[in-house]
Parts: sequence; structure tokens; C-alpha cells
Amino acid sequence: MRSKSWLAHPITAVLFLLAAAWCVYWPGLVGGFLFDDHSNLALLGMYGVVDDWQTFWLYLFSGFSGPTGRPVSHLSFLIDANHWPADPWPFKRTNVLIHLATGVLLFGLMRSLLLALGQSAARAGWVAVVAMGLWLLHPFWVSTTLYVVQRMAQLAALFSVAGLWLWVEWRRRCPPQANWRAWTVAIVAVWGFGLLAVLSKENGALLPALVLVLEVTILAAMDRRLGQQPGRGFRWLRWIVLGLPLALLALYVARSVPALLVGESGNRDFTPFERLLTQGRILWDYVFHILLPRPYPGGLFNDDIRLSTDPFTPWITALAWVAWIALVAWAIRVRRGHPFVAAAVLFFLAGHLLESTFIQLELYFEHRSYLPAMLLGLPLALWWLTRAPVPKDIRIAVPVGVLLLLAAMTFMRADLWSSPYLQALKWAKVNLESPRAQHHLANFWWETGNVAEAVRLNDRAIALDPDGLPWRMTRVMYACRDESLAGSPERAIDAVVQALGHAPRVGAVAAQQTETLLDYLMSGDCGEWSRPEAILALMDRLTAERDMDGGRLERLLWQRGALLHLRRNEPRQAAENLRHLVAATDDRGVALRSAAMLASHGHYRLALDLLEDDWPEGRAGGRLSIDRVRHWYIERTGYYQQEREHLEALIREDETNERDRVPRLPALP
Repeated sequence: MRSKSWLAHPITAVLFLLAAAWCVYWPGLVGGFLFDDHSNLALLGMYGVVDDWQTFWLYLFSGFSGPTGRPVSHLSFLIDANHWPADPWPFKRTNVLIHLATGVLLFGLMRSLLLALGQSAARAGWVAVVAMGLWLLHPFWVSTTLYVVQRMAQLAALFSVAGLWLWVEWRRRCPPQANWRAWTVAIVAVWGFGLLAVLSKENGALLPALVLVLEVTILAAMDRRLGQQPGRGFRWLRWIVLGLPLALLALYVARSVPALLVGESGNRDFTPFERLLTQGRILWDYVFHILLPRPYPGGLFNDDIRLSTDPFTPWITALAWVAWIALVAWAIRVRRGHPFVAAAVLFFLAGHLLESTFIQLELYFEHRSYLPAMLLGLPLALWWLTRAPVPKDIRIAVPVGVLLLLAAMTFMRADLWSSPYLQALKWAKVNLESPRAQHHLANFWWETGNVAEAVRLNDRAIALDPDGLPWRMTRVMYACRDESLAGSPERAIDAVVQALGHAPRVGAVAAQQTETLLDYLMSGDCGEWSRPEAILALMDRLTAERDMDGGRLERLLWQRGALLHLRRNEPRQAAENLRHLVAATDDRGVALRSAAMLASHGHYRLALDLLEDDWPEGRAGGRLSIDRVRHWYIERTGYYQQEREHLEALIREDETNERDRVPRLPALP
């Protein structure tokens, strides 16, 4: 009897679901890094192996994904490696473990919410088990869990759920009064866990809004059920603990309102107003994929979404927004009688307030619903297990069947992440109108030597987006490889220059593609177009095509130009290029690397002259930026001055030993 009762306990079911989730995600652990993984994780090697306190703090303060730099997320990467390049398996393993831990916290949160409204402990446990399982095993979260860099979204969700659970448990166990214990718990729950969430990813700032949703729905219903009226002190506590961070968040978001009003697009192909209109349709698409899951949705490529240019173009835009407004009004109206339904709806929308409104981010990503969707399964599970007019056997069998189906789809999708080629093939097939998906698959065919298929897919990307720099630049490489299939390199290069001139702004991705193109030409695989003179002429055309502002593209051209001049044995022109490069940046590491480049080619005196020039000021960045913290630490420790003195000593020693040809500084590529 004891064994049977133990097996039928909700905690046993939770452990079983965790084991099942680990098993279905297991195939995806062998996959590789993708896209933003490389740029973010490369920080692990920026200052060498992270094996002492100086490199630790420099690494921790070097994040660039958002104003906070997301140091908590970067700190978590040290669990898996302290160097770069690294093996992706440990990173993906940790992501899965974080997903499981979030599931455990979600179970606790939902059980507390059910207990708050008078459900028995047994019933609350089983409803929470089913609702947690619907989220934990859902295939829509595979891209969040197995895409390493999305650990940032995972950790923000983890700390947010922890804060929510602490708040709900405190509210459930204690009367709504303001004493020192209440203030302590409230501040830890919202400000403490909220800070950890924000330092993982900025949308963790929505934790107070999520708490507020629960306060006006489920917790308000609990107060009415218990006949308790929050006192004045408690109301002040709530206004301060929730209202202060929400006011700060509103001020931060208000900085983007002028762009919304004047229609500035920045480096995007859409204005903030167009993005806001389009998000109405996208939010319904998220809901569709959550309620009717598929094993193979779009993945990471969603650049084929039709933009809403006005409320009736396409016409469904207006319908989508009318439906959302009506749903919100209905949820507010029924929050007393149906608090769980109202909470699920308002929680979902509150969780999307930052990333799914008018801030100029990409239009669509699956991970944006990772936290907002957590309560969607709760009213469904509660209704089915407590009110559905079906026999008991069916009431049990249906949730089990649904969870098994979700697990099977998640397994299929995780297995796809284990094979980068099959993954690219599926994404290109599902996203036929996505130039990024076609271009991504083309790269795989190129690597395997199937130039014809690579050219076909790249041409498809060009047809979908004629001014897209990545596929135009890739076309140059294809033309160098096989003119009969891809045309002449000259025509492809002309198209690159033209596309660059049409681009409103050259962002990080386009600059990286330009770097790849230049490195390919400099490798010598493009015949006469690989001659230094031809590449320098191309770089002059790129510089003349648009006004350079010291951005990443211009710095790239100065650096690669210096390397080409060194190949032509023109050290003084190379040194001049490098001086322009140093002047165009506030990164003093650039000055060190520039001097090392000259010295590695044997031009020691020019390298020492460059080191003796005035250094960049090393601007600290914005007031609320991680750059300011990094700048303060570097100045305090004298890091760059130490590196400068060390490099100067090596160069002088190599200069002294030039006759002996003692290699100390490796030649840069």
C-alpha cells in the first residue's frame, strides 16, 4: 500500500516528467553552435583563458548584448568552459538542466496558485503536474533550450518564476499587512530576483508586471475568498515594490517613443509603428503554435513574415488587434469569476510588453514566449481534471496522451538539432520565403562541394531580397569558384557595391559577411581578384560608396587594408592604415593588436612608434551601460598599460634578436 501511494504522488510524477524531458532533449546535445553563439561565447577567449581574477572580471564586464551586458548569463557560461573555442555539448547540457529547473519552479508556483484559491493539496498537485508538463515538454521551446545563447532568456525566466513563487507563497501564508517580514520578502521576491533576471536578460524587468497580473486576478480572488482586506500599509508596500521598478521601466521604454512617432527605422527594414502593427499578428501566431504544436516549425529563420504597413495591409492586421483588445477587455471583466483564465491571458501579454511591441528588435523569435506562455496550460488542466464531463479513465488518459504526443514532437525536433545539415534542409523547406534560410542551406552545399545547388539556393535568396548583402557577398565566392554556374566575379562584386550603397546602415551581420568575403579573396582562391591590388581597389570602392562614420565596416577596411599593404611590402602605408584604425575606435586593445601586427611582420620600429602615439580615450559608454563598469575596472587595474608595457618589451627584445630570428610574436592571419 505504501509503495502504491508513493508511486501515485504528484512529486513522483514531477520526477518522471523531468526524466522524460531529459530523454527527449538528449539527442540535441550533440549539435553545434549557431549564429550568435559564436560572437557571445567568443568572449571566453577575448582576454585569454579565464583562470584568474583579472581575466574573470574582464570577461564578466565584456558583454555587449544589451545595456546590462547580461553578466549573470555570461557567468553561467563559465560552468561549461573557461576558454574559446570550446565543445558545445556542456553548454547545451546546462541549458537543458536550466529548463528542467525552471519546470520545477513552475510546478511550485502553479501549485501555490491553486492552493491560494482553495484547491485541496492533492488536486492542486496533480493539476500543477499536468500544467507543468504541458509547458516542459512542449516542442516550441526546443530552439530556446538548444540554442546556447538563449540561456539568457532561460535564466531570466528562471529567476522570474522564482520571484513569482516566493511572492505567491508569502501572500498565501501571511495576511496582507506591511511589517518588516513582509517588506523583506517582497523586496527579495521582486527586486532581488528581478535584478538577477535583468542581469540575465533585460526583459526580466517585467517581473513586477507579472506579479501585478497575479495580484489583480488570482491573489485578489484569494483575498475575497478569505474575507481579508489588504491594509493601507500593504497597499503602500505594493505600490512601492511593484510601482517603482515599473515606473523606471516606463521611463526607459519612453526613450523609444519619439522613434515611434517620427517613423525612424534605424538599421531595420521597418519602422517602430510597422513593427507594432505586425506584432498583433505575430502574437496570434505564437498562440497558434502553442495550442496546436508541430514538430518542425520555422526555427530561427522568420524573416519571411509579411510586414503590416498600416492597419489594413494586410487586412488581418486590424482583425488581430481588435481580437487582442477584445480578449484583454474580456479577461479584465471575468477576472473575478475566472481568475485563472484572466491570469493566463494577461500574463501572456504582459510578458511580451518589451520584445513584442515597438522596440526595434527582429520581428519574431520563439523564445520570446518562453516565460509568457507558462500559465496558458493552467486553466486548461484545471478545467479538464476538475470539471470536464467525462469518465475518470478518460480524464486521466487524455492528459497522459497529450504529454506523450508533446514529448514525441519535442524528441523529433531535438533530434533535428543534432544534425546541422538536416536542420538547415528542414528550415529551408519550411521557410521557403526566407532568404536567410535559403542562404544558410546554400552554405552547407558549398562546404560539401555541390556548387550548383549552393548557387541555386543563393540565387533564391537574392530573388527574395535583391539588396541583401550576405547573399550578394556569397555570390562573389561562388563566381570565383565556378563562373559557368555563378557568372563572372566582376558582376558579382558590382552587385555587392550596389547593395552596400542601398543599405540604410551596415550592421554587425553585414560587416561580418564583408569580413568573410575579404578573407576569402585574400586566401588566393579567386584568381586575379585575389591580387592585393584588386582587393585594395574593391575596398576603395566600398569606402567611396557610402559615408564612413568610424563604424565596424570602416574599421574592418582599415585593418584588412593594412594587412594587404604588408603583403605588398608597404609597411609605412600599413602603419598609416592602422593609425586610422586606432583613431576610429575607443578600444585600446585595437592599438595593441595593431602594433603586434606590424611587429609580427618584422617592422619593429613602426610598431614601437605606434605604441608611442597617443592612446584612444577609452570612452565609458552610457550611464546605464556595462561599458562604464568595464571602463572603470580597466582604469583601476591598469590592464591596458600593463599589456602595453609587456608588448613593448617583447618587440624591443625581438628587435634586438632580429639577427637570430627568434620567433616570439606569431604572424597574424
